[in-house]
Amino acid sequence: MHTGLCLVSPYITVPRCELRVTDNSLSEKTVTSWICTSNTAAEMNAKYALALILTLQVSMCLGEIPAPSQEVVNTYNTLKSTFYSRLLNAYKKLQAVIEPTLEKLAESNRGQATRDYIEEVQQKPEFKAFVKIASGLGTEAAPLVDKARTSLLGLYEYYVRPHFGKYVQDSIAAAKVHLDRVLPVE
Repeated sequence: MHTGLCLVSPYITVPRCELRVTDNSLSEKTVTSWICTSNTAAEMNAKYALALILTLQVSMCLGEIPAPSQEVVNTYNTLKSTFYSRLLNAYKKLQAVIEPTLEKLAESNRGQATRDYIEEVQQKPEFKAFVKIASGLGTEAAPLVDKARTSLLGLYEYYVRPHFGKYVQDSIAAAKVHLDRVLPVE
């Protein structure tokens, strides 16, 4: 039953709750009923303090990210280097196929005009400044990327791996079989 309004803050008011017991059982006071039946400012301040403490405990628990073990880091680094070598091998094959075509295009007037335009753009100070800024951002972002990668590996190891580790390992093994056919490692 609502018996009026309870002032929570200068901007928020909530209905005041009243807990009525209609049978002879013991009444249970929950946090909600306790919050709704309080009257004094001291009780409200205590409730705010309790809510703040609980919120901080939850946020601190969520803020702690475990560090990954060396085994998980080594496995990740091995998979990453294998993938990069696959990409490098694919790039070399693509370059070997495209290079004769590009040489034929360079002999034509259109190809020469395109090459001249690209060289002109590369000589502009705006392009050089863009390249310098992009490389600087890449250098600055590297520690953040490493920290994010470490955090994700830690989250994977402690929360995902115990439940889905076998499935992930089997999926990676199945993907390797297909990648060995399409993008083999040199």
